[in-house]
Amino acid sequence: MELKPVELGICRNSRLCFDTLSASNKHMLLLGKPGSGKSVQTQKIMLELCRQKKTVLLFDIHSVAAEEQIFPGYRAEFMQHVHEVDVYESGICCNLFQPAVFPDGGKEKQVDTVNAIVSVLSSARRFGVMQQSALRAAVTSVAESGRYETDGFMAVDAALAEAGTVYSETVKEKLYNLTAHNVFRAGQFFISPGKINIIRLSKFDMQSQVVITEVLLSYLWRMAAVSGFSRDGLFIVLDECQNFISGERCMVNQILSEGRKFSLNLILATQGLGLKKQAAMSQKIMQSGLVLFFQPDMSQVRAQAKLIDMESAQEWATVLQRLKPGEFVALGSLSLGGITARKPLKASNRL
Repeated sequence: MELKPVELGICRNSRLCFDTLSASNKHMLLLGKPGSGKSVQTQKIMLELCRQKKTVLLFDIHSVAAEEQIFPGYRAEFMQHVHEVDVYESGICCNLFQPAVFPDGGKEKQVDTVNAIVSVLSSARRFGVMQQSALRAAVTSVAESGRYETDGFMAVDAALAEAGTVYSETVKEKLYNLTAHNVFRAGQFFISPGKINIIRLSKFDMQSQVVITEVLLSYLWRMAAVSGFSRDGLFIVLDECQNFISGERCMVNQILSEGRKFSLNLILATQGLGLKKQAAMSQKIMQSGLVLFFQPDMSQVRAQAKLIDMESAQEWATVLQRLKPGEFVALGSLSLGGITARKPLKASNRL
């Protein structure tokens, strides 16, 4: 079922919506300082998606999706849609070592399954060539023995210990928090269709949260690339998304570039882009089908006003400075009262 327009709020006494039917992609970006209404709007969007029977995956990094953090006006209905996985306490069922199945029924070769695991872990933990080689040997051993099915991700730790080399010990130490918690385990797929799937990660240190998220995004990408998701797609929510942007090889970049082909959509929230060393990435994020500008930090006003409209930047800077909590400027594929809107619009979330 095609995604219908997503209601955002009220503008000029009419409903302002994200016109998903005409959008070049369904990625969404929300910018704004703490307390500006960004989190409440993200909750509203997730709820709107669930009302349309869409599947949402939220990586809860800073307990932003704890029940008490949900806006009271949405809380009861929001929690009815929630399916949560407490990774710190229970790990997460993710069949990393299971070869992907292609549409024609053929299976991914083991070497490609191993390479996918090694690649994402090496990138996330910044392994050198020799460390990557040690990891590849351990992952291959686990894949061939089938130990992941019984022991989970701890099997990788055991394989590294068996190798007993300097490089395998280094890799073992760098993956310790993931293996000690046995974060990844074989079992039933962790996403419940039509729900707001909350992946609880806030009890982990930030570095571990980033690695776990990157591995899960890579796994989802593999699944989508070989067999695709349903037409309903998957909406992936990342708060403070700048923590997950680490160059051209990161999964956020991959999904921004090609996610539309595989029905993978991002909902990114952050206080500001602030990616001076990654201008190309900033530009790519700004190509999201919808961008919502909430009240920014003073240091971000001029830059964000130029993103809204270079020719009228001064006027938009004034608008941004005067925004109240819950008010925003919408940029992208919009409809106002059912009519296509071709210019940026100031609106407020209808609470």
